[in-house]
Amino acid sequence: MKKLVSIAIATAMLGTPLYAQDYAQERNIIVEPSEDAFVTTLGHRLERELDRVSYPGGARQSGVVKVRFVANGSGEAEQVSIFENSGDRRMDLAAVRAVTRLHGLGSPRHSTDGGQAVLLNIIFATSEREAERLAERVAEETATMIASGELDPQMLAVTMVPARS
Repeated sequence: MKKLVSIAIATAMLGTPLYAQDYAQERNIIVEPSEDAFVTTLGHRLERELDRVSYPGGARQSGVVKVRFVANGSGEAEQVSIFENSGDRRMDLAAVRAVTRLHGLGSPRHSTDGGQAVLLNIIFATSEREAERLAERVAEETATMIASGELDPQMLAVTMVPARS
């Protein structure tokens, strides 16, 4: 399987979780790369599950599917839903099916008894250049959602660029 953009890149520059803490006086945004093991495991498991579902690779289309889920204490994804669709039903279904099947994720360091809420931005791209462009767009959108308070400050926001066949 040829890698379009490796998980290492997604983890190092884009998969870095964004945590926002809203201070009453300052409204600071804190970006904290503290979940590397969880993000790496998430990336590997997502790759495996996308290989098992009807992956939209033949469509030769690019897009981003934003999936919200909770990583429970058993390391499984639950309460899976589309946060923002890509506009392509096949892409959306592939992403949701893959996330629904995630297990063995471990537990993020900041999870609570109810699990860790995760916003997983899955980028499907036809080229590295397109993946980078979409990743930049997603990073800007996520930062804006955090700054505006639209995104729960306890939610772990992760962007992944899965491998292509």
